[in-house]
Amino acid sequence: MTSTLTRPASPARGLSLHPLHPEFGVEFRGIDLAAVPSPYLLDLLHDALIEHGVLLLRGQGGLAESVASGLAALEASLLGQALHQAPPALPLSVGAVPDLPPPGWAPGPFWHADRSYAAEPSLACLLHATGTEIAIGSEIAFADQRRALASLPAALRDHAGALRAVHANPHDPAARTEHPIVRRHPVTGEPSLYVNPAFTTRILNLPTAQSDRLLRTLLAAATAEAITWRHRWQAGDVLIWDNRCLLHSASSGPALQSLRIEGDRPVPASQPMPWVMAG
Repeated sequence: MTSTLTRPASPARGLSLHPLHPEFGVEFRGIDLAAVPSPYLLDLLHDALIEHGVLLLRGQGGLAESVASGLAALEASLLGQALHQAPPALPLSVGAVPDLPPPGWAPGPFWHADRSYAAEPSLACLLHATGTEIAIGSEIAFADQRRALASLPAALRDHAGALRAVHANPHDPAARTEHPIVRRHPVTGEPSLYVNPAFTTRILNLPTAQSDRLLRTLLAAATAEAITWRHRWQAGDVLIWDNRCLLHSASSGPALQSLRIEGDRPVPASQPMPWVMAG
């Protein structure tokens, strides 16, 4: 994975990163999110998030909205330099409404990317386990879609990169849009797969049977065990993840405070990118 952590945690400040999975995710130790974070700490969080996809911070007594707002402002500054999209509002909006499984969802993980059915899906998400009673086995899972795309045969990657898919919210018929199946990360330039079992309904410009077969293949890659990390909740845990390149499952168990940063339009990886910026 390309390194973008340009300001490593300083041992003198008691900050350290610890891998959660061989390919993605880190536990970030030494930060208290209950206080308003300094610009330095926000930069560290943002850089680690862009590089590793998901961050775990344990033993947190609070999750100030200023954390999400600060990360949103950093993202807005970077996205405002992209030549392929209009500058976003400053700061990007912060919301807290969770996505729900479709009616009749079969038992099993509710794999999804938050609000992929919107023209500008969620950019990043934050969850804080505020409950003191954590049910045995309560967990949330993540799957790295950069690794999912890389696992596909080259010919299939090229084919998927030329296609678009429909994403729809079964709870709201008006919430429907189209996105590239392979999207480019606006900060790193990395391509990732962008389909999910919950909201991706069909692939455009293919017969229904062919669309169904290809979508099954892509979804199997998107949720493969090799690119999945599962987190068992503990009281005080905070998770922050990049919704552009990770899928996650619905979380069960603890009482959760949730925040969501909105405002990032998917761009196909096939579109030339005139700039690549480290976080």
